[in-house]
Amino acid sequence: MNVSVIGAGPIGCIAAYNLSRHNDVSLFQEPIDRKVRCAGLISKSGTGRLGLRLRKSIIKNKVRGAILISPYNERVEIDGREIKAYVIDRNEFDEFLLERAIDNGVELVERRISKNDIKNLNSDRIIIATGTNYNLQKKLGINSPREFLVGAQYVMKVDCDDDFVELHFNVPGFFSWIIPTDDYARIGLCSKRNPTPYLEKFVRELKRNGRIKSDRIIDRNFGIIPIYNPKIRTDYGKILLVGDSAGHVKASTGGGIITGGIAANFVGDIEYEYKWRKEIGRELFLHLLIHRFLSRLSAKNISRLLTLLGEYKHILEKNGDMDIASRNMTALFKNPKFMVKFILNLPFYALDLL
Repeated sequence: MNVSVIGAGPIGCIAAYNLSRHNDVSLFQEPIDRKVRCAGLISKSGTGRLGLRLRKSIIKNKVRGAILISPYNERVEIDGREIKAYVIDRNEFDEFLLERAIDNGVELVERRISKNDIKNLNSDRIIIATGTNYNLQKKLGINSPREFLVGAQYVMKVDCDDDFVELHFNVPGFFSWIIPTDDYARIGLCSKRNPTPYLEKFVRELKRNGRIKSDRIIDRNFGIIPIYNPKIRTDYGKILLVGDSAGHVKASTGGGIITGGIAANFVGDIEYEYKWRKEIGRELFLHLLIHRFLSRLSAKNISRLLTLLGEYKHILEKNGDMDIASRNMTALFKNPKFMVKFILNLPFYALDLL
């Protein structure tokens, strides 16, 4: 079978690699600016699920946990006591996936694909993996995500613990992050509004606390992140959507490499839509519910929730998974004491949710 994959980002490359085992695959890469717009944090367990053996130069740091910081600067440290995630160089990561696909027989074509090109491609199946560039989908009259977050990130010298990612709940509807790399840290956040004022305010706060010694911004990037829509159609017979093109993104964190990569494992299957939904649909929906829940909580209730999680952090430390939301929630709600305290807090949360 002849297959065309449109988009040579990480999900397109994973799809092309998987398809090349039993098909003739052409991977179309648009010859434009390929600046990566990503925090570059992926779970160790997720790379295992995708069967990826990353070379050392890709991994800039390894983290074992997260520090959750409330709007009132209360801290909850979740220590997994072993490596839980990799901080990666996304450019090298993307090159690694592209080389892997080419080495497996995928033909790389440097060419922009238009609506007319789609009609003329001599392909039995066409995979659209164009990330957050939805122009082609719109011209074809195909579904695309409708709701987005906007991300902004600076790379700066920051005083932080190399073993932990920091999540600061100081942004309406989301959080800010500090991700330590080799010599620097990635400081970023997402918002439904313009994220730059929030990021600039966060940087000023870090400077006041003496955590940033230099005004120099080593790098900066911006991008949009689709919010998962459980109703989106991704299978149009000959044409399939995968990755950001299909909204295969965890709404609670904005991460989409692992979930999109898992969906890409099924693009060669005749029951693609059914298969990816069975594998990750529930998880993506739970991440969406978590996002909606947290985005409506007041600062006081976020603080209340983090305090509760702090009391039972040992459960997350033992069972936590960045990608599988059901594992985290099941472990917490199986604990009777946590369940009782959560229920007692529900009246407070309800005031925000009404």
